Amino acid sequence: MSENQAEIESLLFDWEAGTISDADLAQLQSLLKENLEARKFYIEWQMLSTALELQAHGGHSDVPHDLPTIAQPQQAQVKSTAWASIAAVALAACVLLSFGLIWSFLNMNSGDAGSSRAISIGDTGNAQESTSQGVAILTRLVDPAWPEGQPSRQVGDALTSGKFQLSKGLAQIEFFCGATIVLEGPADLQLESSTQALVRQGKIRAIVPPAARGFSLDTDKMKVVDLGTEFGLVVSSDSVDVQVFDGEVELHPQSQTVRRITTGQGVRLGQTGDLTDASMPAEAFVGIGELESLSERQDQARYDQWKTWSEAIRSDPRLVTYYSFDQLDDWQRRLACELEPANPDLDGAIIGAKVVGGRWPQKSSLEFKQPADRVRVNIPGEFHSLTFACWARIDSLDRVYNSLFLTDAYDKGEPHWQILDTGQLYFSVRPVERAAKDGPKDFKALSPSFWNPLFQGKWIHLAVTCDWETRTIIHYLNGHELSRHEVPAEQMPALAQIGTASIGNWELPTLPDAEFAVRNLNGRIDEFLIFSSALTPDDIQDIYDHGKP
Repeated sequence: MSENQAEIESLLFDWEAGTISDADLAQLQSLLKENLEARKFYIEWQMLSTALELQAHGGHSDVPHDLPTIAQPQQAQVKSTAWASIAAVALAACVLLSFGLIWSFLNMNSGDAGSSRAISIGDTGNAQESTSQGVAILTRLVDPAWPEGQPSRQVGDALTSGKFQLSKGLAQIEFFCGATIVLEGPADLQLESSTQALVRQGKIRAIVPPAARGFSLDTDKMKVVDLGTEFGLVVSSDSVDVQVFDGEVELHPQSQTVRRITTGQGVRLGQTGDLTDASMPAEAFVGIGELESLSERQDQARYDQWKTWSEAIRSDPRLVTYYSFDQLDDWQRRLACELEPANPDLDGAIIGAKVVGGRWPQKSSLEFKQPADRVRVNIPGEFHSLTFACWARIDSLDRVYNSLFLTDAYDKGEPHWQILDTGQLYFSVRPVERAAKDGPKDFKALSPSFWNPLFQGKWIHLAVTCDWETRTIIHYLNGHELSRHEVPAEQMPALAQIGTASIGNWELPTLPDAEFAVRNLNGRIDEFLIFSSALTPDDIQDIYDHGKP
């Protein structure tokens, strides 16, 4: 990227974010008027923004195809005459671009993952649907432990074909064909398809409705085919046991004829390869109802564990403010700050956001859906370092900027924490007064993209630390470091401040027609903490461990 491209990209980023100063706006206009390379880069930026918007709306646009589209930022502070000037320059630049340039842009690859958006642009009239992978979904876990070297699983995970191992605990897996199994560890499965799995070890209770008839659980010695039933299966190194609780199954032992067994019947296949009658009580297998009860008790235990931790953390001297979002009533419009000693001046005002369920059935959270939904706070003081942490459940990233915590004015020393539609965490602190005509720009700490469809509707823990002494910003996801950024000295203000700000959105309407930027989070927030120091990785991990659902 050339020096001119880097400069105009930074200016355009600030323009689109609505944080551009008057001096930088004048510089942007000057570049567009005087520099062909800058004009070309601007057109590419606008085409990319339009393509992203088309992609977000399924590939369709209400804009007439014979009119050029110039994206307008929504910030009230920017004068409409300035935007008209930029639009006029951009329209003139369109004439300078050949079809060859446009074609090469549409087919180029992103060269900088940290600052560019990589997208595929095709025939917008035949936009491709979003796709996902999997043969089953993990719907319940009780006290699970995972083999060393295997990543832990979470409720809601889509399971693809491949190995599924459980050292201990219980797991409920729902296959896309309609069959459900309750698996007790230690267990070792190979998921083959939406209608079949290979069981090497473990105890399983299978519930197979008529729509899933034909579902099979295979072992090295025998194939068990369901004919619309509920049955138990135990696989060990010595034997395979099958017990039918309701209905009928078909057994396919190696080198033997097919055999059917019905309700109340059970068989064992031993090392000799012979089938013998053997029965096992239904109570020996955990069913869906029992698993639900165990899951409820687990939820209560985890909520109680978090509650104990929450009550202890409130007196931490590093805490600036703490919102637990717990035990909220539907009518409640005040979000209590739960610091100890109490400071009601730090209470937040709930606007629009609805009280809904949180990480556990016993806990509440706030849901942000509409453009006006937000929690307003006013946090005084100056700080030498900062840490933000929250539990969030993101339903989608359908805004260019999706707010976690944004100060109103974004003036000197004020932080912004948000998620881009690319799935990148974005944290910045303005180093100079907003009205300053010169001076360094803010450093934009952009994480790699963490978002994928598997996170949709799941509770995740997000945190960011900003250490003024080391000039380091660190993003965290679910207790683990996601990215680390060193801020140049000239881009780090002497102190941080917050003032008036919003959780889950940005600022108040400021124009007579009450327009405001649409940056509301589409999802839920279920705990929010701000510290006056940069927490250590162990501190972040501790918050995650005590709060994970």
